[in-house]
Amino acid sequence: MKQVIVAGAGISGLTAARILAESGYQVTILEKRSHIGGNVYDYFYSGVLVHKYGPHLFHTKMRHVAEFLQRFSGFFPYEHRVLGEVRGKLVPIPFNYKSIDELYPPKQAEHLKQVLSEAYKDGDSVPIMELRRHKDPEVKALAEFVFQNVFYGYTKKQWGKPPEEMSSSVMGRVPVRMSYDDRYFTDEFQMMPEQGYTVMMERMAGHRNIAVRCECEALSCLSVQDGQVYFDGERFDGPVIYTGCIDELFGYRYGRLPYRSLDFVLERRNVTQAQPVVQINYPNRFVYTRTSEFKLVQKEKLEGRTILVYEYPKECTQEDIPYYPVESEKCMNVYQKYKLLAERTANLHILGRLGEYKYYNMDVSVDRAMKLAEKVIEKL
Repeated sequence: MKQVIVAGAGISGLTAARILAESGYQVTILEKRSHIGGNVYDYFYSGVLVHKYGPHLFHTKMRHVAEFLQRFSGFFPYEHRVLGEVRGKLVPIPFNYKSIDELYPPKQAEHLKQVLSEAYKDGDSVPIMELRRHKDPEVKALAEFVFQNVFYGYTKKQWGKPPEEMSSSVMGRVPVRMSYDDRYFTDEFQMMPEQGYTVMMERMAGHRNIAVRCECEALSCLSVQDGQVYFDGERFDGPVIYTGCIDELFGYRYGRLPYRSLDFVLERRNVTQAQPVVQINYPNRFVYTRTSEFKLVQKEKLEGRTILVYEYPKECTQEDIPYYPVESEKCMNVYQKYKLLAERTANLHILGRLGEYKYYNMDVSVDRAMKLAEKVIEKL
């Protein structure tokens, strides 16, 4: 039986592993954490299913991705809504017509919405930087208000630098929406696994051709030298899928790639519900960026207690978990050097947010893993 090694039991690694296992490959997964699931891992704390590494809300336009995950879990509909504190009020994020109604006097709000409806199609999502360049002075004034009160402080806390220094891809992730649609996502498929992500991932890993080694540092038994992969000291010629940090794989030859990390603080409250929606952003107050009340995602609701999770962004040190690649021209130039090293090893495949040094949503991670697995199968 053909052997495959997958470094990392997150959603990317497990998706690829499952498809390969179903095609007859014997897959060994190396996972340094004590659990599988990567950053989508969830667990029960005081009766509440908590997302250990921050909120993960599944949404996608890709039917094949949704159908693949539905093989391993039942799902229930869930549409995520986010509020942000702006000038003492909680208003919908992304900023939209309802946000305008909340923050402007009625007459001015109606006028602004009229101007926007003439400039954009109903339902358009416009990046804030594009809106700031609009020729209409009223649109520009609104854009500047949103930029200063919604984007600036949040971005500075999240990334440790002002928005002007961030790449356009980062600034385009949360647009201004030209409608009353206050859902955070507008994708066709918006749903949550009925028993949580961990159960779903355990089922994905539950194949006779998959063996998972938890608490196993991949690079303690895996190395790349002169275009060859070595596993447990011997040359390994089968496919290797690596989902960890690509700079670490090559011994930081060109220096470390920077990431942002997060600290999470849990607080139990003896109330049935602490906030009106699952997530509230705080762009201009506090050190933390947002609070999440995961109980509000669950189908079964507990009475009399809930858990709030406070999220504190920070620079990623060697001891921290890397969450977000710092996308800049300088960083991408360094990444390309590491990518070239990986491409010189024919049986080595780089996958995932850390390996590809790019921010991916869950659905894109699954899609890329599915495509890579099919590519490996076709090649062999």
